[in-house]
Amino acid sequence: MAPLLQPIDEKIAHLLGIPPEHGETIQGQRYAPGQQFRAHNDYFNENEGYWASMAVQGGQRTWTAMIYLNEVEQGGATWFPQAGVRFNPRPGMLVAWNNMNPDGSPNQTTLHEGMAVVEGTKYIITKWFRERPWTPTIEP
Repeated sequence: MAPLLQPIDEKIAHLLGIPPEHGETIQGQRYAPGQQFRAHNDYFNENEGYWASMAVQGGQRTWTAMIYLNEVEQGGATWFPQAGVRFNPRPGMLVAWNNMNPDGSPNQTTLHEGMAVVEGTKYIITKWFRERPWTPTIEP
């Protein structure tokens, strides 16, 4: 991991009370005007073909942490339609959610959408955590 990202990575894990080794690599996203990320959940569908691979790489995604890196001139909110919550980008704001219910079933109220940026550019970083230590496999 890049030395610049290590302290950020560890701080996110510490804030959520999750062992750092359960975390996937931090990912950055950029959304230009007109770009969005349609409604989705971050947990893995255990009925899909990819699940066998995810199961051995640390299992289910438990938590998601997302940090906004800038203000967006217009648009770009993160919307949780089933929960009735919308977050407008503010620099440094962390939004975190548990992708699983207390019984271990998928938390369907975490359905969320990165709404379209109307004006400006949206920058975020996202960190996902697994139920066990994350051990990615490298494809040949």
